[in-house]
Amino acid sequence: MSTVAFVSLFSSNHDCYLVGVGYTLDPDFSFVKIAAPYAQELLDLKQKQRTGTQLVQEIRKQADDARSYTMSMPYRVQQIEEIVKQLESGDLKLRVRVLESERAARKATILQMATMYTVLGGTLLNLGVTLGNQGTQVIANGSFIGAGVFFMLLMRSMQRVKKLDKFENMI
Repeated sequence: MSTVAFVSLFSSNHDCYLVGVGYTLDPDFSFVKIAAPYAQELLDLKQKQRTGTQLVQEIRKQADDARSYTMSMPYRVQQIEEIVKQLESGDLKLRVRVLESERAARKATILQMATMYTVLGGTLLNLGVTLGNQGTQVIANGSFIGAGVFFMLLMRSMQRVKKLDKFENMI
């Protein structure tokens, strides 16, 4: 059967409308070019009809597969029952990871630490200013250094949050 014969077999008024729509959308549209590979595939399938021995072999393979699945089914059901019993008795714990909530928890932890760094750094800065005004310059300098350390930790935390945000945006 030629491609033209295949196309003529399936032509109807509805197909003509489809061809018209295709041609309207693309002036270079050719139904024959599009249908030819499918027609060739159908022709190839028709020519590859199986012999009796091939058909018997395929049926035998399907029967073997069905037999093996049927034989293993009771064992699988038994395994499922054992797992359900373990879940019900608490011997087996089911753990489900939710990556979004894990990332949100990690980000919240980092932000919480950044808040603590801010509070501690601000407290030390305030203490340094107060002690500097009262004349205890050595302790005031130590407070300023501590405030600087907490400020650096705050900056590092903000960079980590920025990296997490960038990673989330990439996902």
